[in-house]
Amino acid sequence: MSTGDVSAFFVYGTLKKSYLRGGLWPRKPLRILAGTIQSDLFDLGPYPAAAPGDHWLLGEIWEFMPEDMDPTISELDQIEGYHPGSENNEYVRQIVTAEFMNQDASKEQVRAYAYFAAQPKRLETARKIRPFSEFMGRPVASWPDSISRVPSSFSEE
Repeated sequence: MSTGDVSAFFVYGTLKKSYLRGGLWPRKPLRILAGTIQSDLFDLGPYPAAAPGDHWLLGEIWEFMPEDMDPTISELDQIEGYHPGSENNEYVRQIVTAEFMNQDASKEQVRAYAYFAAQPKRLETARKIRPFSEFMGRPVASWPDSISRVPSSFSEE
């Protein structure tokens, strides 16, 4: 597994630090930043799914040491149900450009892995979460919104 120049993940659902899977990361990040990617967001019940789209999605950028990427990828692929080469994936891991705000209020970009819905047909009946707040001067969607069901235990998923 080669991570190249990617040493970050962009997460937008239960992998965020304050949510159900936030404690399952196998390695400690260098930092966690609020950031955005261009994507649409869908509510699948107890968790969300992103898909290519025209909106902005607010989430977290988790940055790691390069040597921590392979074990982190391996663990998160298992959590997200991604098995490279399989046709039965729930999510697929892709490289995205994530943006965040520096301490000097300038925008910076980083290449990051993010998990997207592997089966777009599943999103046809899902509720699309529309942008409802603002971050870095643009409207953003984020999970959870006011009507999302947030699981507090794995049995609720």
